[in-house]
Amino acid sequence: MLRLDIHVQSCSRVFEVLPEEVENAELMVEDTVSHGLLTLFDEVNVDDVTVCFSSASHMGQRDCSIKIQAQCSYQSFALLPRTQEYMELAVGRCMCSLLKELFGPVTIDSVAVRTFFMADV
Repeated sequence: MLRLDIHVQSCSRVFEVLPEEVENAELMVEDTVSHGLLTLFDEVNVDDVTVCFSSASHMGQRDCSIKIQAQCSYQSFALLPRTQEYMELAVGRCMCSLLKELFGPVTIDSVAVRTFFMADV
């Protein structure tokens, strides 16, 4: 199994999700990420999503930080080559295109793909 740790940043005045409803934003991200990762992996489990909004600046701008943890099956990665670097690149591209629909312009800070065994969890 693989553990995916994804960190994303956004800065905007307008989001498709309401900053005041963080729980709903997290559920929307979980659903969106699950569907997106299923285009890359046959087996996906999104373990944790954390969305944090800053207070609005005097110009109405807010920063948003998104952290996602998921598990995927290494063998089910749909693209070649099945290297860590290529998986991280493919996951980053997928997350960027999906999350910009909810949060506007996004920056993928990091995508880490790590192998783990069920006993590690």
